[in-house]
Amino acid sequence: MAQFQFVALDNSGKERRGMVDAPSRELAATQIRSYGLLPARVTPMKAGSKRSSSNESESATSVAVEAPMSKPTYIGSAVGEKALTMFTRQLATLLQSGLSLLHSLETLIAQERNVAFKWVLRQQVDNIRSGNTFSEGLSKFPKEFDPLYVNMIKAGEASGTLDITLGRLALYLIKTRQIKQKISQASIYPVVVFCISSVIMLFLMVFIVPRFEDVFAKQMSGQELPQLTQFILGLSQLMTTNWLALVIGLGVVVVALTLLKASEFGITVLSFVKLRAPLIGDLFRKIYISRFCRTFGTLLEGGVPILEALNYSRDAIGNSFVMRAIDKVRNRVKDGEPLAKPMTSVGVFPPMVSSMVEVGEESGELPEMLDQIADIYDDEVDASIGSVTSVIEPFLIILLALFVMVIAIALFLPFIKIMQSIAN
Repeated sequence: MAQFQFVALDNSGKERRGMVDAPSRELAATQIRSYGLLPARVTPMKAGSKRSSSNESESATSVAVEAPMSKPTYIGSAVGEKALTMFTRQLATLLQSGLSLLHSLETLIAQERNVAFKWVLRQQVDNIRSGNTFSEGLSKFPKEFDPLYVNMIKAGEASGTLDITLGRLALYLIKTRQIKQKISQASIYPVVVFCISSVIMLFLMVFIVPRFEDVFAKQMSGQELPQLTQFILGLSQLMTTNWLALVIGLGVVVVALTLLKASEFGITVLSFVKLRAPLIGDLFRKIYISRFCRTFGTLLEGGVPILEALNYSRDAIGNSFVMRAIDKVRNRVKDGEPLAKPMTSVGVFPPMVSSMVEVGEESGELPEMLDQIADIYDDEVDASIGSVTSVIEPFLIILLALFVMVIAIALFLPFIKIMQSIAN
């Protein structure tokens, strides 16, 4: 029988310290909850440590409570991804240093500058003082804390390892942000090139091409212009005289695409394009595999049951085809099959992934193996992003050059006719 020190909160929100005997940390947390306390930290006693005196079970000095805050006005989430990652990491550090959950939250509230997020954290403190769990308070703010975050916290509370769980969660958030940043950085240059190309084309069609129309009308003496020239002049005239209609039409197209993207049909089409489109299909497949393995491994490390972990990992993917494949995997695992076998048959995961998962299942180190798979695919995503960018950049430049060349040829062809008429 092992001994565990604990820091817990009673129904009034006061901090209690003590020690229990239990076979495991999970059973120690269960025993503490049976006393009517909320375990904030449960740590095994080191060999040779002395039993704490009964006075240590008395309430500790609580942090001064700020005056109640009124709810601030904000739109969307009260905290961004970067700030949430920092908060999670800081909370894990404070808990690991020995502070209680209540004390750690009050410390973070005191240094928080974001008024909206400060109010959210204050609600968590009030929730804990009311006798509820930390995960119950977080679940009331789904825009700030998604189901994956809440269930990781719930698993950490159930096992008495909230500090360790928060550390894993912080690492997961950091890795996820790094991948998003790499994708964003890789897309900046192509987007900039496309925008500059569009501005150049607009300038040529609106300000340069119309000046040649008067020249051709005077010099051609009623001769018919080449078909290409007529097309370019007609397009330029359309853009200069009906610009308001074009702007409205462009706005309608943007709204229609936005609504289509939000519809079930649009989501299905977009998911298919991301997986099957040349050049980017392989990149997105690697991103989805990395995201699934990272999320699934983190949840399993946090003590979330495998079927629930598959559910939350599925929701984190964002591609309907991959999500349906994970549903098939979950149903077969629910029927008693090992995880690796259905992963091989659904056609989404490469043989290397299912083989490594099988090794992880046999060795009992599935979470660690999933983290390794995610690291491997993160590196492959980096390499794929570089390859895609190296192809897209010259393609956009060549496309701009072709547009400019077509305009130049269209404007030059009438001059050939003018010179031929002068020579005749």
